[in-house]
Amino acid sequence: MIVDAHLHVWRSTPDHPNPGATIVSPTSDVPVELLRQYMDEHGVDRAVIVQPLYPGEDNSYVADCAARDPDRLAAVCYVDPRREGADRRLRYWVRERGCRGLRIRPSVPGEDATFGRPASYPVWEAAQDLGIAVNLLMTMEHVPALVELAERFPRVPVLIDHMAYPDVTAGTGDPAFRNLLELGRFPQVSVKVSGYYYHSRHGWPYPDCHPFFRAFLEVFGAERLIWGSDFPHVLLKCSYASALGLQERFYTELDSGEMDAVMGGNAAAAYWPDSGSE
Repeated sequence: MIVDAHLHVWRSTPDHPNPGATIVSPTSDVPVELLRQYMDEHGVDRAVIVQPLYPGEDNSYVADCAARDPDRLAAVCYVDPRREGADRRLRYWVRERGCRGLRIRPSVPGEDATFGRPASYPVWEAAQDLGIAVNLLMTMEHVPALVELAERFPRVPVLIDHMAYPDVTAGTGDPAFRNLLELGRFPQVSVKVSGYYYHSRHGWPYPDCHPFFRAFLEVFGAERLIWGSDFPHVLLKCSYASALGLQERFYTELDSGEMDAVMGGNAAAAYWPDSGSE
């Protein structure tokens, strides 16, 4: 089974104030139907739709897309922990609209104001009660706060987006990266091996990122690494096929069971826990 555990779909925002905010512009329409075409073409069994930046807390589109095909699609919603009642809104999106994960974004300017602080605890408590994973859009500077959260909420699975944007020019010996690896002591923390082009100084297959993958593999093990394409942005950087095939082609140290776990089994367990990987 192949599960694409990190991707986005959205309706266009023609009046967005920053059309160049991301690789694929928010002014472009990226419908779920386009995602389905890529999934069908490349044999991807399931996908996790992560709420993009643009619509804020209006998770309606991703929630509705997943609700129409819950065996194949799962939605990760966003609520702003800085706003009062965030825990209540999270319960709504999960219980009433079927979302299966939460995204918190401390790397977005201003959104780290409550990250790791008591004001954010109600959202984490709600995630714990709901039994959902928290996806973190974070950087190395947020590691200390995450350590405190992981200690306080050991039953909340945490998925770190895009390897927390490592500085590949500093190498795997960089103290900030070594601090990130210390998160491996928390069994509930996993890393999404995705978005290589955000970090690399080269084109596909991003050879300067390979040592970072292997460092994560050594510390976290294959059972806590999760592949995601970062669709649709990947389409303008390498191709969906290239992102899908990178692991199998270049990380030959993974045996078949480990590869299956990274490419789908781990994500299936996180978002479809009752259906297994069949």
